[in-house]
Amino acid sequence: MKNNFSAKFFIFFIVSLVLVGCSKDGTNGLDGRDGTNGANGTDGTNGRNSLITTLIEQPGENCANGGFKIDVGQDTNDNGQLEANEVDATEFICNGGTSELPYLSYVSLINQTGTDNPETTVLENTLELGIVWTRESQGKYMGTLDKAIDIGKTVIFYTTPTTHTGVRGELVGDNQVRLELQNGINAFADDFSNLSFELREYE
Repeated sequence: MKNNFSAKFFIFFIVSLVLVGCSKDGTNGLDGRDGTNGANGTDGTNGRNSLITTLIEQPGENCANGGFKIDVGQDTNDNGQLEANEVDATEFICNGGTSELPYLSYVSLINQTGTDNPETTVLENTLELGIVWTRESQGKYMGTLDKAIDIGKTVIFYTTPTTHTGVRGELVGDNQVRLELQNGINAFADDFSNLSFELREYE
């Protein structure tokens, strides 16, 4: 009798295991709700602005026939100007031989003090012209040419002195050019030195 009960129990146990092993998977439960977003992190430090300045390079050791000097660097003191100690790299774009140039030019350095008219030192003058500068008002100057130029083929280049924040220039007719020097927003200012000025008349 004992053996018969054990055999029946064993068979029942085996059948139960088979039924459990063959049953279907249950339905997946619903996804839980998303957790609350974490707090925003602290903003990082603002990066430095990169600045580029283009200056007229007078004929000399770097460029035999003149050209342009390009300085690149970061504005580490955040004043909007690329200063000498901020320059990371310098490149020169030089003009070809004089016979290869497709233009004639007038190149000079301009200086001005107080209420005096600007004075010039002429460095190159294949245009064979003269320019007389007159101070019109604070920071504004008019240059009068002693002969007419073809305004449709003429461009001017100029640099910003280290004492100022900007320069604006324009040709006024075929025998005048105006320069305006700023030291701040719409703040015109006198007193500058070694402003490079170039006038080119193309063929």
